[in-house]
Amino acid sequence: MREAPTIQGLVLCGGRSVRMGTDKALLPAEEGHLLRRAIAIVECVKRPALLACGPTPRYADMQRELVLDAFPDGGPLAGLLAGLERARAQYVVALAVDMPGVSDGLLHVLLETALRDDLDVVMLSSERGDEPLCSIVHRRVAPKVRAALERGERKMTAYHSDGVRVGRLPVDAALCLNLNTPADVEAWRGSKVQAR
Repeated sequence: MREAPTIQGLVLCGGRSVRMGTDKALLPAEEGHLLRRAIAIVECVKRPALLACGPTPRYADMQRELVLDAFPDGGPLAGLLAGLERARAQYVVALAVDMPGVSDGLLHVLLETALRDDLDVVMLSSERGDEPLCSIVHRRVAPKVRAALERGERKMTAYHSDGVRVGRLPVDAALCLNLNTPADVEAWRGSKVQAR
């Protein structure tokens, strides 16, 4: 991806991994584990990634700036807000740590779409629906994200109203895979073996 002074990466890695039974950010992947992989992907924008690690500091060993949730149990929406309010760029590329199908090339297309159409949000979308856990988000929507959290909303799309310009990038559902359970991990590893 070209150098873009308008964008900074944000890895959403604050989940409790209850269904996984272990910290999914540390599951083995190409870069060592999923968190290292996600950091490498979002740093294609040539800026150090922010890590939205939940309400308490985690992953300090990654030597990236940690951003903490201001809303208890706010889920990834609270992580997005933390990143938007801390980012030093116009746009944030937000990527959930448990999405191993996303590549830097895909982020490039999301960014180009956002810039070309002057959108506030561009997210992946497949036949299974929208996937806002991989998206480009303009910092100007931070007040709308905060307002949604203050209303008690937790869906990642809760702020997609009130004039927010939203775009969707159609992709294959495999690129939107989220690893939430051990069964998801086994299916993902099995598909990687078959693809070789």
